[in-house]
Amino acid sequence: MTAPGALVTGGARGIGRAIAERLARRGDVVFIGDLGSTAAATVAELCAEGLAAHGVELDVRDPGSLAAAVAAVEEAAALTTMVNNAGVGWIRPLVEVTPQQFDDLMSINLRGVFFGIQAAARVMADRGGCIVNTASTSAFTASTTPMVPYDTSKGAVRMLTIAAARELAPLGIRVNAVAPGTVDTALTRSVLDDPGVLERQAAERIPLGRLGKVTDIAAAVDFLSSEAASYVTGHVLVVDGGWLT
Repeated sequence: MTAPGALVTGGARGIGRAIAERLARRGDVVFIGDLGSTAAATVAELCAEGLAAHGVELDVRDPGSLAAAVAAVEEAAALTTMVNNAGVGWIRPLVEVTPQQFDDLMSINLRGVFFGIQAAARVMADRGGCIVNTASTSAFTASTTPMVPYDTSKGAVRMLTIAAARELAPLGIRVNAVAPGTVDTALTRSVLDDPGVLERQAAERIPLGRLGKVTDIAAAVDFLSSEAASYVTGHVLVVDGGWLT
Protein backbone atom coordinates (compact mmCIF):
# COMPACT_ATOMS: atom_id res chain seq x y z
CA MET A 1 0.00 0.00 0.00
CA THR A 2 1.45 3.37 -1.01
CA ALA A 3 2.01 5.76 1.87
CA PRO A 4 0.14 9.09 1.90
CA GLY A 5 2.34 11.96 0.79
CA ALA A 6 2.16 15.68 1.47
CA LEU A 7 3.93 18.59 -0.17
CA VAL A 8 4.23 21.83 1.79
CA THR A 9 5.50 24.85 -0.11
CA GLY A 10 7.42 27.36 1.96
CA GLY A 11 7.75 24.59 4.53
CA ALA A 12 11.19 25.33 5.95
CA ARG A 13 10.20 27.84 8.60
CA GLY A 14 7.36 29.51 10.44
CA ILE A 15 3.83 28.37 9.65
CA GLY A 16 5.03 26.07 6.87
CA ARG A 17 7.40 24.24 9.19
CA ALA A 18 4.66 23.74 11.77
CA ILE A 19 2.35 22.36 9.08
CA ALA A 20 5.02 19.98 7.80
CA GLU A 21 5.69 18.67 11.30
CA ARG A 22 2.00 18.21 12.08
CA LEU A 23 1.39 16.25 8.88
CA ALA A 24 4.50 14.14 9.45
CA ARG A 25 3.36 13.29 12.97
CA ARG A 26 0.05 11.97 11.66
CA GLY A 27 1.94 9.61 9.36
CA ASP A 28 2.31 11.42 6.07
CA VAL A 29 5.53 11.25 4.07
CA VAL A 30 6.19 14.98 4.01
CA PHE A 31 8.09 16.85 1.34
CA ILE A 32 9.21 20.33 2.33
CA GLY A 33 9.51 22.58 -0.69
CA ASP A 34 11.63 25.70 -0.43
CA LEU A 35 14.36 27.62 -2.21
CA GLY A 36 17.89 26.23 -2.27
CA SER A 37 18.91 24.19 0.76
CA THR A 38 16.76 26.08 3.27
CA ALA A 39 14.69 22.98 4.03
CA ALA A 40 17.71 20.86 5.02
CA ALA A 41 17.77 21.81 8.71
CA THR A 42 14.03 21.26 9.14
CA VAL A 43 14.22 17.90 7.39
CA ALA A 44 17.12 16.84 9.61
CA GLU A 45 15.21 17.82 12.77
CA LEU A 46 12.10 15.90 11.76
CA CYS A 47 14.03 12.83 10.64
CA ALA A 48 15.90 12.83 13.95
CA GLU A 49 12.52 12.28 15.61
CA GLY A 50 11.80 9.32 13.37
CA LEU A 51 9.41 11.20 11.08
CA ALA A 52 9.31 10.74 7.31
CA ALA A 53 10.48 14.05 5.84
CA HIS A 54 12.29 15.03 2.67
CA GLY A 55 13.44 18.30 1.21
CA VAL A 56 12.80 19.33 -2.37
CA GLU A 57 14.12 22.46 -4.03
CA LEU A 58 11.14 24.46 -5.16
CA ASP A 59 10.51 27.87 -6.65
CA VAL A 60 6.75 28.42 -6.71
CA ARG A 61 7.18 31.18 -9.30
CA ASP A 62 8.06 28.44 -11.81
CA PRO A 63 5.25 26.03 -12.81
CA GLY A 64 7.89 23.55 -13.98
CA SER A 65 9.47 23.57 -10.53
CA LEU A 66 6.09 22.86 -8.94
CA ALA A 67 5.46 19.98 -11.34
CA ALA A 68 8.91 18.54 -10.57
CA ALA A 69 8.27 18.76 -6.82
CA VAL A 70 4.97 16.91 -7.20
CA ALA A 71 6.75 14.26 -9.28
CA ALA A 72 9.34 13.86 -6.50
CA VAL A 73 6.57 13.16 -4.00
CA GLU A 74 4.97 10.65 -6.33
CA GLU A 75 8.21 8.67 -6.51
CA ALA A 76 8.11 8.00 -2.76
CA ALA A 77 4.41 8.20 -1.91
CA ALA A 78 0.98 9.08 -3.27
CA LEU A 79 0.36 12.80 -3.09
CA THR A 80 -2.81 13.09 -1.05
CA THR A 81 -2.26 16.53 0.50
CA MET A 82 -0.92 19.65 -1.19
CA VAL A 83 -0.36 22.72 0.97
CA ASN A 84 0.23 25.92 -0.97
CA ASN A 85 1.75 27.91 1.86
CA ALA A 86 4.64 29.91 0.36
CA GLY A 87 4.05 33.64 0.49
CA VAL A 88 5.66 37.02 1.01
CA GLY A 89 4.49 40.36 2.33
CA TRP A 90 5.84 43.81 2.99
CA ILE A 91 4.64 47.20 4.16
CA ARG A 92 4.78 49.93 1.51
CA PRO A 93 2.46 52.78 0.58
CA LEU A 94 0.42 52.08 -2.55
CA VAL A 95 1.85 55.10 -4.35
CA GLU A 96 5.41 53.82 -3.86
CA VAL A 97 4.95 50.24 -5.12
CA THR A 98 6.74 49.60 -8.41
CA PRO A 99 5.39 47.34 -11.16
CA GLN A 100 8.25 44.90 -10.52
CA GLN A 101 7.53 44.73 -6.79
CA PHE A 102 3.85 44.12 -7.48
CA ASP A 103 4.56 41.40 -10.04
CA ASP A 104 7.13 39.69 -7.79
CA LEU A 105 4.67 39.45 -4.91
CA MET A 106 1.85 38.19 -7.12
CA SER A 107 4.10 35.60 -8.73
CA ILE A 108 4.55 33.96 -5.32
CA ASN A 109 1.31 34.68 -3.46
CA LEU A 110 -1.15 34.10 -6.29
CA ARG A 111 0.49 32.61 -9.37
CA GLY A 112 2.36 30.11 -7.21
CA VAL A 113 -0.87 28.97 -5.58
CA PHE A 114 -2.69 28.63 -8.92
CA PHE A 115 0.01 26.48 -10.48
CA GLY A 116 0.45 24.56 -7.23
CA ILE A 117 -3.21 23.61 -7.40
CA GLN A 118 -2.80 22.69 -11.05
CA ALA A 119 0.26 20.49 -10.48
CA ALA A 120 -1.43 18.64 -7.63
CA ALA A 121 -4.75 18.25 -9.44
CA ARG A 122 -3.07 16.61 -12.41
CA VAL A 123 -1.85 13.69 -10.29
CA MET A 124 -4.87 13.58 -7.97
CA ALA A 125 -7.39 13.45 -10.81
CA ASP A 126 -7.64 9.65 -10.84
CA ARG A 127 -7.73 9.09 -7.08
CA GLY A 128 -8.85 12.29 -5.35
CA GLY A 129 -6.96 14.28 -2.78
CA CYS A 130 -6.89 17.41 -0.73
CA ILE A 131 -5.43 20.86 -1.39
CA VAL A 132 -5.10 23.53 1.30
CA ASN A 133 -4.05 27.08 0.49
CA THR A 134 -2.79 29.69 2.91
CA ALA A 135 -4.91 32.82 2.62
CA SER A 136 -5.17 35.45 5.38
CA THR A 137 -7.66 37.56 7.28
CA SER A 138 -6.51 40.14 4.72
CA ALA A 139 -8.71 38.23 2.28
CA PHE A 140 -11.67 39.66 4.20
CA THR A 141 -10.51 43.05 5.44
CA ALA A 142 -7.67 45.45 4.66
CA SER A 143 -4.51 45.30 6.75
CA THR A 144 -4.05 48.01 9.34
CA THR A 145 -0.73 48.92 7.68
CA PRO A 146 -0.14 49.80 3.99
CA MET A 147 -0.11 46.36 2.35
CA VAL A 148 -2.41 46.72 -0.66
CA PRO A 149 -0.61 44.22 -2.95
CA TYR A 150 -0.50 41.61 -0.17
CA ASP A 151 -4.17 42.12 0.72
CA THR A 152 -5.10 41.90 -2.95
CA SER A 153 -3.19 38.65 -3.40
CA LYS A 154 -4.85 37.03 -0.42
CA GLY A 155 -8.30 38.11 -1.54
CA ALA A 156 -7.54 36.47 -4.87
CA VAL A 157 -6.38 33.27 -3.13
CA ARG A 158 -9.70 33.14 -1.31
CA MET A 159 -11.65 33.31 -4.61
CA LEU A 160 -9.23 30.92 -6.31
CA THR A 161 -9.87 28.41 -3.53
CA ILE A 162 -13.64 28.65 -3.95
CA ALA A 163 -13.57 28.44 -7.76
CA ALA A 164 -11.06 25.57 -7.84
CA ALA A 165 -13.10 23.66 -5.25
CA ARG A 166 -16.19 23.82 -7.45
CA GLU A 167 -14.36 22.68 -10.58
CA LEU A 168 -12.35 19.89 -8.95
CA ALA A 169 -15.05 18.44 -6.70
CA PRO A 170 -16.29 15.93 -9.32
CA LEU A 171 -12.76 14.51 -9.36
CA GLY A 172 -12.84 13.89 -5.62
CA ILE A 173 -10.37 16.70 -4.98
CA ARG A 174 -11.22 18.97 -2.07
CA VAL A 175 -9.82 22.51 -2.06
CA ASN A 176 -9.90 24.64 1.07
CA ALA A 177 -7.89 27.42 2.62
CA VAL A 178 -6.81 28.55 6.05
CA ALA A 179 -6.88 32.28 6.80
CA PRO A 180 -4.49 33.11 9.63
CA GLY A 181 -4.84 36.27 11.64
CA THR A 182 -1.77 37.81 13.25
CA VAL A 183 0.61 34.92 13.94
CA ASP A 184 3.81 35.31 15.92
CA THR A 185 6.54 34.42 13.42
CA ALA A 186 9.94 35.82 12.52
CA LEU A 187 8.51 36.92 9.17
CA THR A 188 5.66 38.82 10.81
CA ARG A 189 8.06 40.66 13.10
CA SER A 190 10.52 41.38 10.31
CA VAL A 191 8.08 43.61 8.42
CA LEU A 192 7.35 45.81 11.41
CA ASP A 193 9.41 48.79 12.51
CA ASP A 194 8.16 48.20 16.05
CA PRO A 195 7.74 44.48 16.77
CA GLY A 196 6.20 45.36 20.12
CA VAL A 197 3.11 46.50 18.25
CA LEU A 198 2.09 42.83 17.96
CA GLU A 199 1.61 42.40 21.69
CA ARG A 200 -0.27 45.71 21.94
CA GLN A 201 -2.44 44.72 19.00
CA ALA A 202 -3.24 41.38 20.60
CA ALA A 203 -4.26 43.00 23.87
CA GLU A 204 -6.35 45.69 22.19
CA ARG A 205 -7.96 44.04 19.16
CA ILE A 206 -7.91 40.25 19.40
CA PRO A 207 -10.83 38.99 21.51
CA LEU A 208 -8.89 35.93 22.71
CA GLY A 209 -6.15 38.30 23.87
CA ARG A 210 -3.12 36.66 22.31
CA LEU A 211 -1.21 36.33 19.07
CA GLY A 212 -1.73 33.24 16.98
CA LYS A 213 0.78 30.42 17.20
CA VAL A 214 2.10 28.52 14.22
CA THR A 215 0.67 25.38 15.78
CA ASP A 216 -2.82 26.93 15.65
CA ILE A 217 -2.56 27.19 11.89
CA ALA A 218 -1.02 23.74 11.54
CA ALA A 219 -3.93 22.21 13.46
CA ALA A 220 -6.40 23.86 11.09
CA VAL A 221 -4.56 22.53 8.03
CA ASP A 222 -4.45 19.08 9.62
CA PHE A 223 -8.23 19.17 10.03
CA LEU A 224 -8.95 20.45 6.52
CA SER A 225 -6.76 17.75 5.00
CA SER A 226 -8.16 14.92 7.12
CA GLU A 227 -11.05 12.50 6.77
CA ALA A 228 -12.85 14.51 9.45
CA ALA A 229 -13.31 17.21 6.79
CA SER A 230 -14.28 14.84 3.98
CA TYR A 231 -17.48 16.82 3.31
CA VAL A 232 -15.76 20.21 3.42
CA THR A 233 -14.63 21.93 0.24
CA GLY A 234 -14.48 25.53 -0.94
CA HIS A 235 -14.19 26.69 2.66
CA VAL A 236 -11.82 29.37 3.99
CA LEU A 237 -11.24 28.59 7.65
CA VAL A 238 -10.41 31.74 9.59
CA VAL A 239 -8.00 31.20 12.50
CA ASP A 240 -7.64 34.64 14.07
CA GLY A 241 -8.60 34.59 17.73
CA GLY A 242 -11.78 36.47 16.87
CA TRP A 243 -10.04 39.35 15.03
CA LEU A 244 -12.74 39.59 12.33
CA THR A 245 -15.69 39.43 14.74
